[in-house]
Amino acid sequence: MTGYNDTRHSSTGESPIRRFAKNIECVRPAPKDLEDHFRKTAKRTVAKDRTIALAGRLYEAPVELIGKQVSLVYHEHDPARVEVVFAGKTYGFISSVDVNGNYRIKRNNGVTEIQTENNPDRYRGGTLFKKKEEEGK
Repeated sequence: MTGYNDTRHSSTGESPIRRFAKNIECVRPAPKDLEDHFRKTAKRTVAKDRTIALAGRLYEAPVELIGKQVSLVYHEHDPARVEVVFAGKTYGFISSVDVNGNYRIKRNNGVTEIQTENNPDRYRGGTLFKKKEEEGK
């Protein structure tokens, strides 16, 4: 059974497939990054804690983008590759927030302290310079 591509066309005198194959050298190969030309874009404002929500996931943005409306360029099937763009400049791919690690960080009055149990190496605060009364002890 012959189909349309195998049937000789009355005006060209050739079948469509034969005519196409005759000039195959004119067909360019697809670029390696072809998939990146079909990404989706979403506008989001970076929160004060430098996070961005997209499709039910939380991502960390660069500090300099806090409070700014950015474009997130992504594929729905690949949530690990989300690129952030602001004012025509790319800031690269952003990483998702590790909620298991992030919940253990206590935030009080701008001070961040990691809450770990029985960890003698844990940072407990400090000062750059000792007070004069402490030096005498």
